[in-house]
Amino acid sequence: MPSTRSTPVPLHYRVFGDGPPLVILHGLFGCWHNWSPVARALSDRFRVLAVDQRNHGESGHAEPLDYERLCDDLRGLLGELGLPRVALLGHSMGGKAAMLFADRFPERVERLIVVDIGPGACPPVHRGAIEALCGLELKAVSRLKDAERLLAPAIPDAALRLFLLKNLARSPAGFRWKVGLEAIRRGYEGLCAALPLRGGPTPALFVCGGRSEALPDADWPAVQRIFPRARRVVIPEAGHWVHADDEPGVLSAVRAFLEGPA
Repeated sequence: MPSTRSTPVPLHYRVFGDGPPLVILHGLFGCWHNWSPVARALSDRFRVLAVDQRNHGESGHAEPLDYERLCDDLRGLLGELGLPRVALLGHSMGGKAAMLFADRFPERVERLIVVDIGPGACPPVHRGAIEALCGLELKAVSRLKDAERLLAPAIPDAALRLFLLKNLARSPAGFRWKVGLEAIRRGYEGLCAALPLRGGPTPALFVCGGRSEALPDADWPAVQRIFPRARRVVIPEAGHWVHADDEPGVLSAVRAFLEGPA
């Protein structure tokens, strides 16, 4: 993974509540809004910052898209806000970014929560979907239903298709992508690669969907070697979007971890 530093991208974020700081990082093709119900629920005890990562949501677009740059962006944001130490929660791509940040800057992370992802390599299962999005002729789209119909052959999973299409927005000239689609396309293989983690003592919670294969049981011993103070909670009826499938289950696990002994 390249180590060359780059100028951080200014990140858009929303703040909920007051108290000890908790930063939430969304997954690929997501944005802060995906986690707003969880952020609002946790705002009774925490100052929750739900962040748009580079090339997503309302944050800036820049290349490359890799975990080193995502960490640089987050470090820049925490410095801007005067937050020397935070609890950090990340889902999927955001979970990998959170793990690398905790590994690189353990003094900045009070507790780490990783949702449905591990530090190892994962298969590039969304390569076909990304290529389909890049190939979508936006001039042929006059309404979202058009885009859904055109993408259906390449992305037959309706839930995934609708999730991806949340990144399509109207503009005076027609529809446009809110995400940095070409940056995602070029960075995708790297985002799927294993993280070069040294390991450390940060208390960590891994929240996994019981119907997801993102962090199989066989990979858990390797995770514990990297994060020896890690524990795992499996949400039985949830898939990869654990927080959407079982929000109460995720909230219960996260609260117990954040409010309990390290």
